[in-house]
Amino acid sequence: MDKEKLQESILNRIEESQLFTNRFASFNKSDYEVLMFTAYLDSIEEDPLDYDISIALGIPESKVRTLRVKSQLQYPREIKWEEKLTLAIKKGTYDPVQKQITITIEDPSVRNRIKHEVESHYGTANLSFNTKQLILPVESFLILAACAEENTDEVIKKINKELRTFEIEEIEKANFNNRFLKSVNNIGTIVNSLASLYTIGTGIINAVTLLIQ
Repeated sequence: MDKEKLQESILNRIEESQLFTNRFASFNKSDYEVLMFTAYLDSIEEDPLDYDISIALGIPESKVRTLRVKSQLQYPREIKWEEKLTLAIKKGTYDPVQKQITITIEDPSVRNRIKHEVESHYGTANLSFNTKQLILPVESFLILAACAEENTDEVIKKINKELRTFEIEEIEKANFNNRFLKSVNNIGTIVNSLASLYTIGTGIINAVTLLIQ
């Protein structure tokens, strides 16, 4: 934890919270906890594990997750879900039989943001019994990476052109949940061949390629 950064964050967040105004009397213990927790998160360079935060602050992991959600609601931070998804894939696990990837995301706000992206295009997201995890087919990462681009339709067209060279069924926006790679054997080669078609989503595709090879 960067102490100078923490001090700066506390001052910035206090100003944002409008604590030293006529709201002062309405602040309760929970409000102060969320404010200080937010400042604490601001002072940390990388996303810490819930366990590490719980040890550092002396609170249960369940409370850490609750404070994460409240912090995002009261002091919204931009969630760069593409970057968070890429990092999660790098630490994920691949099921070569089902051709699915399990990713773990500590921050529930980030998880919910990615889950929203998935559900926006697929309708549902496969959740594990572990509330931190999402289980997604390889195909979904191709779609998510395309949806991160400025012109999704153009990227989908390029992907379909590449898929035709492998004699694979094309992607249709009306049926994004189609498992068009489910019966493919050389799935790693195919995904790798698509990486150059992306710009913003390149990191996602590269991470998937490394994981499934």
